[in-house]
This record gives sequence, C-alpha cells and structure tokens, in this order.
Amino acid sequence: MVAAAVGIGTAVAGVAGSAMSSSAASDAADAQAQAANNAAQMQWQQFQQMQKNLQPYMSAGEYNLPQLGNQLGNLSRMNFSFNPTQDQLEQTPGYQFTLQQGLKGVDNALSAKGLNLSGAQAKGISQYTTGLADQTYQQQYQNALQQFMTNYGLQSDTYNRLAGLVNLGENAAAGVGNAGLQTANNAGNFLTSGANAQAAGMIGSANAINSGLGSAAQGGLLYSLLNNGGSPAGANTIYGTTSSGNPIYFQ
Repeated sequence: MVAAAVGIGTAVAGVAGSAMSSSAASDAADAQAQAANNAAQMQWQQFQQMQKNLQPYMSAGEYNLPQLGNQLGNLSRMNFSFNPTQDQLEQTPGYQFTLQQGLKGVDNALSAKGLNLSGAQAKGISQYTTGLADQTYQQQYQNALQQFMTNYGLQSDTYNRLAGLVNLGENAAAGVGNAGLQTANNAGNFLTSGANAQAAGMIGSANAINSGLGSAAQGGLLYSLLNNGGSPAGANTIYGTTSSGNPIYFQ
C-alpha cells in the first residue's frame, strides 16, 4: 500500500510539475511575443504620425516643382540687349526740350559774337547735338540696364523662393523615407524576437512535458520495485509482455 502510494505520488508529482513548467514556459513566451508585437505596432504608429506631420511639406515641394522648372526657363531666356534707334532716343522725355534750349543758347552765344550762319555756328550746333545725343544714349542705356537688373533680380528671387519650397519638400520626403526604412528594420527585429520567443516557449513546454513523462516512468518503476520487495522479477508487467510471454520491465 505504501509502495503504491509512493510510486503513484512520484508519478503524479512529476506530471503535475511538468504541466506547471510547460504552462509557465508557454505563458512567458506569449508575454514576450505580445510585447514584441506591441513594440512593432508602436513603431508603425509613430511612423504614420511622422508621415502625417510631414505631408504638408512634401505636398508643397511637389506642387511647386513644375513652377520651379518654368521659372528656371524664364531666367535662362533673360538676356540684356540695348540697341535703340535714333527716333527712340529722340522720344526720350525732355530730349526735345533740352535740344531746343541748347540750340537756342548756342545760337545766341554765336550771334553775340557776330558769327550767325557761319561755319563756327554750324560747328557749335553739331558739337552740341552730338554731345546731347551721346548723353541721352548713355542715360537710356543705364536706365535700360537698371530695369533689366531689377527684373532679373525679381525673377531670381522668385526662383529662390520656389527652390526653397521644393528643397523643403525633398528633405521631408527623404526624412519619411529614412524613417520608413528604420521603422521596417525595427519592426522586423521586434517581430523576429517575438517569433523566437514563441519558438523557445514551445521548445521549453515540450521539454517540460517530456521531463514529466520521464518522472512518471520513474515513478512507475519505483512502484514496481517497492511492490515486489525491490526485485524486478515479480514486478507487474505494466509495459506488457514479449512475444514469448515474458514481462517487460524498466531497464
């Protein structure tokens, strides 16, 4: 009776212990796997939030990219050219008034010297008109050049502003891309860790069950030995018999 109790108790204790160990290993693996999955999900949510935050900047860059190309074309077509005709110069505001007043002054000065209709008068008039024409040309040239530089500066400023928006969008897109790669890498590591934990838990659970079965077998052997006075010769054939009818004992 005592032998039976000892043997059965040993077997039951072994099976119960293995069941507890198996359950603990499985629970620990599940907890670790769940933590890994949660971490991967958090990584994904953070990436989505970052993408949402940077989307306006990416949209701004994308929207202004065609305009940047058009503006670059505008700048490349801007070339300074100044080649006015005589009529255009004579239409310069104030030119006719200055010419008339100058000719009158030359005529008066020469008349005072008694040089009316003389070669000196003609020469004086020619010098004055030539000087006035040259002065007017230089003034108009500088005005045209200044206007060109002003327009070019405005176009350049527009280009730089568009380029800034495009660069902003480019940097935002690059940041999202890098974050996506990092998120995928981190999430992959977390998920791999979770899978490894579950695999380890399954192996640990299986080992615990096998250990319990071994303990049960040892309990059965102990029961057999104690029930037969320590000799396996009289032990119950709990594993059956051979083909010749001999009992199969624990080895």
